[in-house]
Amino acid sequence: MDKSTEYLVLYRNIPGNDLWEGSFYEKLVEYGIWDENEFWKMHLDLIRIAKNSNGQMIDRDLSMAIVKIYVRVSSLIAAHFDAADIFVIRNLSHDQILGYGERLNLAVVGAFSSEVLDESYFDLQSPFLKND
Repeated sequence: MDKSTEYLVLYRNIPGNDLWEGSFYEKLVEYGIWDENEFWKMHLDLIRIAKNSNGQMIDRDLSMAIVKIYVRVSSLIAAHFDAADIFVIRNLSHDQILGYGERLNLAVVGAFSSEVLDESYFDLQSPFLKND
């Protein structure tokens, strides 16, 4: 199966994708809205990548998609906290942004390391994952 089909939610967050409109990243970069539901869908794809890799390296195209999204979202989180930057995430508190940022960081690390922490370790839990 083509990785862009298997991890459709992840790939739709790449600008230029035919399904870009309404994606997590599109709403964040264009409107300053952190769509929690779309974030958790993207997060689920990252967790699925981690679990499906079985400790093996993931392919280059998938790695590039992950890194592109991660760098872009992380840059917007940093911009939100930079008083000199005009970008603001409008619908979350600072603490919520930090919590989601932590979840993104760990999901991306997991995608490359195949290590996924149980949901019970987090205060901010995914509605799509069960505690194991």
